[in-house]
Amino acid sequence: MTPVYLQRGALHCALGDDLAGASQAMADGRHAHGRAFLLHELQQPRPYLYAPGTAQPFDQRLDRLLRETLGAAPGALDDCLLIVASTSLDIVELEAIAAEQGRFQPDNSTSLDRIAEELRQRWGFAEAFTLNTACTSAANGLLYGARMLASGQFARAVVLAFETPSALAMQGFGALDLLSPSGHYRPFHPQRDGLVLGETYAAALLALQPGAAPLARLLGGYSACDTSSLTTTREDGSHIDLVMQRALRSAGQQAADIALVKLHGTATQANDVAERNGMLSLYGEQMPALCALKPWLGHTLGACGLSETLLLMHALQQGQLPGLDYASEATLPLSAEPILLDEDAVLLANFFGFGGNNASLVLQCCAVGGEQ
Repeated sequence: MTPVYLQRGALHCALGDDLAGASQAMADGRHAHGRAFLLHELQQPRPYLYAPGTAQPFDQRLDRLLRETLGAAPGALDDCLLIVASTSLDIVELEAIAAEQGRFQPDNSTSLDRIAEELRQRWGFAEAFTLNTACTSAANGLLYGARMLASGQFARAVVLAFETPSALAMQGFGALDLLSPSGHYRPFHPQRDGLVLGETYAAALLALQPGAAPLARLLGGYSACDTSSLTTTREDGSHIDLVMQRALRSAGQQAADIALVKLHGTATQANDVAERNGMLSLYGEQMPALCALKPWLGHTLGACGLSETLLLMHALQQGQLPGLDYASEATLPLSAEPILLDEDAVLLANFFGFGGNNASLVLQCCAVGGEQ
């Protein structure tokens, strides 16, 4: 794969209202504190991690995100592709319409394409594409953007991803018994009790050249769908192992070259077991450093491929990743101590989605203010 740079990025999430603030909060060990909502079927509370400024209109939030990513004077964007990735689509808007009308009308249904097209027209992007592949949506957006740049069809690409709080997501995950009652988000812990959903808005500018201060270099990646199940991937980890190996091959890397693996780590039974088995298949007992980011910003669903990538690369660029306080009890060798990497270290970032769509990205750290 032709490498591309994440030249700039923006993140609004439960950890902070900008990327630097979220990264600093994580470095300081400050976890996001959620607010409870009522799970209707069980009449029990479950936590949700809201981003600051939730009351801001949706269009304004996305415009602000693009301004932070493109800069104050972006100039003409007729050479730039926009890729919008999400699983929340416009569900919040539809829920508001249904509440006003007293019920949902089939004609109310719209699409992610409408949101992307409105942004394209408002900002002047050359084209706008959309992706919805569950938890891998934004990761696939990065891979597709890199592919479009390598083909010469566009000079730049912006990947924009979001997950908004909606009753459908909250109650749906609750009905599947996947939400943590305790609010203690602990992937790979023997007593984990589920995931905590998180709101987020993220964007990144991709280009073949590094720019003034790139966040990271995307060396390669691979995405594939495990069709052995309608909802999940094989718990023996074989498909996850295949995806990781092909991602490494696309980047010209070996498993031994990887300094850190960012685990998907949803803290749900099937996903944690499958990822653990995939890691054991690829590495055996001798693994590189491992980290999980969902305990810090929640599971941001279709946006996690971008929200976690930006948070990971910015935190490493500024210093180090914090350890996890339950690491000694985990079923994978997570670190209880802070993780510090070389400035040109190569990482593997995993994103494994509902429906068996799995993706891995191979990323290289960039020194602050410089290129590789």
